[in-house]
Amino acid sequence: MPKKSTLLDERDKKILVELDKNSRQTDSEIAKKLRISKQVTNYRIQKIVQRGIISNFYTIINVGSLGLNSFYIFLQLEKIDKNQEKELLDKINSLSYVGWLVSGTGRWDVVVLIYADSISAFDKLLNEIINLCGDHLHEYNFTTLISAEHISYKFLAETRDIHSVKQTEKVKSVTFDETDKKILGVITQNARLSIMEISNLTKISPHVVNYHLKRLIKLEIIAGFKPKINVNMLGYQWHLLLIQIRNITESRKKEFIHFCKQYKKIYYVTNTVGLYNLMLDIHVNSVEEFKEVLLELKSRFSDVIRLYESMIIFEEYKISYFPKEML
Repeated sequence: MPKKSTLLDERDKKILVELDKNSRQTDSEIAKKLRISKQVTNYRIQKIVQRGIISNFYTIINVGSLGLNSFYIFLQLEKIDKNQEKELLDKINSLSYVGWLVSGTGRWDVVVLIYADSISAFDKLLNEIINLCGDHLHEYNFTTLISAEHISYKFLAETRDIHSVKQTEKVKSVTFDETDKKILGVITQNARLSIMEISNLTKISPHVVNYHLKRLIKLEIIAGFKPKINVNMLGYQWHLLLIQIRNITESRKKEFIHFCKQYKKIYYVTNTVGLYNLMLDIHVNSVEEFKEVLLELKSRFSDVIRLYESMIIFEEYKISYFPKEML
């Protein structure tokens, strides 16, 4: 694997920082901020995508505002070979209500995020996934999302200027029509499409597309636009730290969560209820560096952390915030 330094130079990193803040920024807008030409910006973005560092640009929709809750299911598999696992993951990946799917190693082999509008609906979908696993399922558990924040890819820049995108649990749903669905359908995995490109794909006039996009952002149905970056290709390991917390005050819990959001190695913070109370996505250069992160969290918050488990993420199969068939 090439060293990360050979894949990205400082100008590439600055472009990625801007794309991470808002992937719908035009090449011209990014070029102006970085004081480089539009042509250079476009060329570099294309090269980053061609190298596989960015697989796509996705739209973050706050599914809670659409009247849906988010549930994380943890699967431990057994009696399964590489081909059988791939076949199983492909089947899970194809399910319209699945929003996130990763595989790795640790106590859990697979984590699945699914959307449902009620506990009974979740129970039905959970049983569907359990049945898909069949005899390969050794153990499973789940948590329910309370809130979550995408935080900046902090390894791209040494800065305290952190841009985050929030997710919520199910709230009172907002008005959502067929035009909104069509627009979100085409930008959910291609957030950088221009107004004209969206118009051509949806057969909706450009001014209507522009109006609805602005409305969706204003209503916070659209929470942000992000690049899907292959961190492994850049030389980083992706660890998922799963934490149970002690019986502490709400203010102490908030203090812990705030610290995690600011911590230089933590990219994503998910507040949940169930088997775990907090899920932290951590990017490090090595297992030794992950151990240092863990020791610092434990030393600073020994009164908070009751127990923890970790998982090294090998592959991210899916990330989608648009369960079209459920809407």
